[in-house]
Amino acid sequence: MTSETSPTIPRRAGFARNERARGGPVELCYEEFGSETDPSVLLVMGWSTQMLGWPAGFCERIAAEGFRVIRFDNRDIGESTKFWGKKPRPLLTSMARAFVGLPGTAPNYDLTDLAHDATALLDHLGIERAHVVGASMGGMIAQILAADHAERVLSLGAIFTSPLRNFVIPATLKGLPVLLTRPPEKETREQSIDRLVGVYRTLTAKIPMDEAALRVELGAMLDRGKGDAGGAARQLDGVLGTGTLVPRARRIARPTVVIHGDSDPLIRPACGKDLARTIPGARLKIVEGMGHTLPEQVWGLVVGELAANFARAV
Repeated sequence: MTSETSPTIPRRAGFARNERARGGPVELCYEEFGSETDPSVLLVMGWSTQMLGWPAGFCERIAAEGFRVIRFDNRDIGESTKFWGKKPRPLLTSMARAFVGLPGTAPNYDLTDLAHDATALLDHLGIERAHVVGASMGGMIAQILAADHAERVLSLGAIFTSPLRNFVIPATLKGLPVLLTRPPEKETREQSIDRLVGVYRTLTAKIPMDEAALRVELGAMLDRGKGDAGGAARQLDGVLGTGTLVPRARRIARPTVVIHGDSDPLIRPACGKDLARTIPGARLKIVEGMGHTLPEQVWGLVVGELAANFARAV
């Protein structure tokens, strides 16, 4: 991640409202890059990560290719609506049920609800159809959009994600603690940054990490994301309560590229390969050394793959 941005790319920000959300209205914080008259690209971020997980410089690279780029905070993260006080199900029980194909019902929301949030955001912005790019959990939401809301999707980009096939554990032994370890209830801002740097060090894998820049980005996330730990637990419960996406993936008929790092500890490369085999006509790009983050070293390659896939939708 990096804080460097281009003064030549227009930026706009605001809030969209999903009035039809289960459990009551949801407000979504979003930011746009580029011209409103260009074709739209909707970036959907993953579990426990704010829209800042799509670095501004990365968004601007896509915008520079002639696109209107939208990033946003999913519900329960960043500056979007928080489900304060709502408890998730016991984690290990939910994981076991999801593994054997009996996901149950997440009490607060599941990924289908988050996909509805995304369509509400498109409605708010007056966007009929968009290229949809999702990372990690966001890639799962993007699969639901491409299958259940195909009329809103021009193309699909799926970055380090999974079809949530039954009887498959996506994470490696190195990545599992990221899912299973809850943050301390009380820690200082600096302690939080130190802890998160360790998480990113695991997720970034083999690509060198700019720790100084990362600390700045993590500080910005902490300052705008009070209460995100509870939201992360509810989001994970929503993933586990959604069930397998394989039937949906088989129905996707939009041009698709699946991008996955060969060193991803959180969602193994085998999951990306599985998704590419499952979606008819999908292209697969395995990125050497990449883990479960988007460091600046891979931006050019990833944006190039996405732009090529956007062109297939024309």
